[in-house]
Amino acid sequence: MRKHIIQAPIAILSLLCTQAAIANDQLTDNTPRLTALAHASLMLAPGEMIENATLLIENSKIKAIVKDNDIPKNAFVIDLTGHTIYPGFIDPFTDYAIEYESVIEDTSGPVYEIKRIGGNASNGAIHSEKQWFNYVYPDKAQAKKWIDNGFTSVQSSYLDGIFRGQGVTLSLADKKANDVIYNATTSQFMAFNKGSSIQDYPQSLMGSMALIRQTFADANWYNANKSKNSNSSTSVEFNIALERLADPKKQSFIFDTKNLNNQLRAAKLLKEHELRGSLIGNGREYARLAELKDYPFSLVLPLNYPAAPTIIDGDSEREVSLAALRHWERAPSNLTMVANAEIPFALTQHGIDSDKFWPRLKLAIERGLSEEAALAALTTEAAEISGIENFAGKLEPGYMADLVITDGNIFTDGKIVSMWLQGQEQQLINRDRALLDNQYQIQLGELSLDLKVNQTTPLSGSLSSGEQEITLANINYQSGRLTFSADLSDAGFEGVSRFTLWLDNQGVRGRMLDANNQTLPFGGLKLAPITEESANKQADNAYTLISKQTSPNVAYGLDQQPKLDKVHIKNATIWTSDKAGVLENSDLIIARGKIEEIGQNLKTPSGFTVIDASGKHITAGIIDEHSHIALNGGTNEGTDAITSEVRIGDVINPDDIAIYRSLSGGVTTAQLLHGSANPIGGQAQVIQLKWGDNAEQMKFDGAPASIKFALGENVKQSNWGDDYTRRFPQSRIGVKSLFSEAFNEALAYRKAQSDYKRMRSSERRRTVAPQYNYRLEAIAEVLEQTRTIHIHSYVQSEILMFLRLAEAYNFKVGTFTHILEGYKVADEMAKHGAHASTFSDWWAYKFEVYDAIPQNTCLMQDKGVLTSINSDDYEMQRRLNQEAAKSMMYCGMSAVDAWNMITINPAIQLGIADKVGSLVEDKQADIVLWDTNPLSVYAKVESTWIDGRRYFDREQDKLAQVSVAKERAALIQKVLLSDDAHKQGETPIDLMEPEWHCDTHYNAWQSATGAL
Repeated sequence: MRKHIIQAPIAILSLLCTQAAIANDQLTDNTPRLTALAHASLMLAPGEMIENATLLIENSKIKAIVKDNDIPKNAFVIDLTGHTIYPGFIDPFTDYAIEYESVIEDTSGPVYEIKRIGGNASNGAIHSEKQWFNYVYPDKAQAKKWIDNGFTSVQSSYLDGIFRGQGVTLSLADKKANDVIYNATTSQFMAFNKGSSIQDYPQSLMGSMALIRQTFADANWYNANKSKNSNSSTSVEFNIALERLADPKKQSFIFDTKNLNNQLRAAKLLKEHELRGSLIGNGREYARLAELKDYPFSLVLPLNYPAAPTIIDGDSEREVSLAALRHWERAPSNLTMVANAEIPFALTQHGIDSDKFWPRLKLAIERGLSEEAALAALTTEAAEISGIENFAGKLEPGYMADLVITDGNIFTDGKIVSMWLQGQEQQLINRDRALLDNQYQIQLGELSLDLKVNQTTPLSGSLSSGEQEITLANINYQSGRLTFSADLSDAGFEGVSRFTLWLDNQGVRGRMLDANNQTLPFGGLKLAPITEESANKQADNAYTLISKQTSPNVAYGLDQQPKLDKVHIKNATIWTSDKAGVLENSDLIIARGKIEEIGQNLKTPSGFTVIDASGKHITAGIIDEHSHIALNGGTNEGTDAITSEVRIGDVINPDDIAIYRSLSGGVTTAQLLHGSANPIGGQAQVIQLKWGDNAEQMKFDGAPASIKFALGENVKQSNWGDDYTRRFPQSRIGVKSLFSEAFNEALAYRKAQSDYKRMRSSERRRTVAPQYNYRLEAIAEVLEQTRTIHIHSYVQSEILMFLRLAEAYNFKVGTFTHILEGYKVADEMAKHGAHASTFSDWWAYKFEVYDAIPQNTCLMQDKGVLTSINSDDYEMQRRLNQEAAKSMMYCGMSAVDAWNMITINPAIQLGIADKVGSLVEDKQADIVLWDTNPLSVYAKVESTWIDGRRYFDREQDKLAQVSVAKERAALIQKVLLSDDAHKQGETPIDLMEPEWHCDTHYNAWQSATGAL
């Protein structure tokens, strides 16, 4: 037998289920103009509830809130005693009711240009001209998956492309489009994924970001200059896509991303343009809350909890990362952590099956999310994001009569019984039949019996007392009237008795006709079952997360960022990478992020940690001139021959374990370069390997701007396959021609800007302004020598060609990187002042490096060419000390010169030698402590400091290995011991990206669509 609690009497619910009332159902055209939902609990707004009040509805809107239940006599009254009325819920991110299908052309090979139809944009991923209210066609069946969960309206858009067009907010009511559109033009929807566009550009994440920047610049220019057509010699083409982006600061944007890094990139991009908007979440916000809070954007969060990792045996276990295990445990707590961080957010059903929505949300509440925050996410916050906050999301006079009516608390054990959309009701559970879901206790004289009716076909039920149960027969129910018969002989009533009962939300009244036809009246109360709720809540309140949260939230992430060290390192061999050379038995003191003092037998300042480094070596941090670690979404934007607008700095991945591994090899600084897929690639980014810091904090403050150019086989696509024969250039002489054309165009671009600026203001008002061009802007900076070139090169003929070209355009080449034939043209390079960054002993891996020799470094250096060794390799970077030492073996280079090739020389090439690259007093404290000579193959890094903070320590690493193994084991046990309910979820789509190299060909929007 189930135990029950007798509820306290409240008010009697009048069901009004006469034939007249049924005929006057709220879904018919005969609905009374004035409807009173009486005696209900009204949730006016999150945290604002009034009890036993009446909500007055006139037509489609809320007319009044009547607290004293003084109901107008002409109102149609529905007694909702015991029920709660909530504002209708709103989903701000859907594609509901958009009747549109994009036309995708059959293509073969790269597509560089698209058809220009009807004033569209020049790029096929830009659809900002679309206003999706034009395509709204309500779908009753589709709407049901929202309505059944309490949603009454949604914001919708066609989810394709980068600029996706203006969304529309509409009711889920079963009406024609004209009647359901609440806000015809809401936010511009955006994403990084180019979607169905057949155009090649962009193929990388950084390409998408560059396209967004250029589009905003084009829109500003277009809308400022389109009216000048009649007064200017230059005409402005009609472009509806750009016209719809007029005054972007007055619009709002919703940015769809699939992972946390991209969510932060979208936030940075919107903030960069001073735009308003919201970010679609990914469920991992808990890992970067401080960063997200720094941006003024609300979030739209899905409830996409991951399924438990599949762990069957040791092999399957090894396939599961610690990050995946952590996320499985922490995902249900994400909403709580976002709410505690006071970041505004709404909820969406996007990405999950609708029947999972409420179980997932209730789990979040069990994990600590307040009901008030949950309701705000479904109502007021969602209404604001959807652009309908002035008439939806609250129970307030003048607001739409979009309502959710529940029996009980919807966030715990309550059920949605009725939905009101624009003042018309859809009963999800028949109010009359809902009474049968309750259990009642009736009192027959001294006998108490529990009555239970099962809504089977036909109806079934029982009367019970203790362990005794009597089956009911001849059960009939209509309009609150229940009749049945039962043999109560065992209960003291001989024969078969017949019952007639009238049910209401408070209880029951009725009469029994016994075997002697004697009438016995009786009454009863509704029972509330004792659920496991209290026990569950107690268990969940005590729920303990056993996983760590680190930065980054992966294995070997940091519990907290390293603090500034005050350290006195004694008795070490110090490699200064400066004119002082190598100092034996010397001390080094660091504090405040700087090198305070270098010398022998120094006095330890008060409060400093002392490290006895007898037999050990100290060097400056290693610097890699050419690296591709720590990137997302591609190292090449290889679609166009010139992509100088893209920025490696946009796509830094601070979660990359290669950062930590490189620290363990003494690397502190690296230049992240675009690949070599095109003659003029993207803008580079110098970073410091500050493991645990975010992408912006890793950028080397003050490093001069640089860019990647490339010569050789890669750029002319000769080995790319038969599909790649159309893009210019296709030959080495074509590469030279392309450079000249680009430089000339950049000069003309600058001249046009200068000429326009010199015009009188009255003349400028009549003249079309030069169009800002991020691509030409970067090339112009090269010619002005404010942006340094690092150029991929191999063959002497091309090296000479570019030196002469640079001199013809009066700029200096920064660094030739790779340059395996540099020894052939070292005199010319030295005369020009160009630097070289090369490999130690790579040769014969492709035709253009057949003449490479391992003596290259010595021969160039002997001719006066400043030379460094670079990695260009994910793994080699942490062994650059050994790569430098190879020149000692191959060509007799001195140890000091060899070490300088990975410290001060690359620092000079990157323009940061005033801060790093050598151990000199008052320079930044980027230092490495080695257990032996750093040029030895046996050398191990003991500690690595950047800016005076210890980002790697070998002893701490050993402890971390134990901690990681212990945490993994605990989480695996938690997975194995969890019940099936806690293992359910979506299968995560991991972002599987390659180890980046110069020539990596990667289409981000085909290779990683689900995760990127």
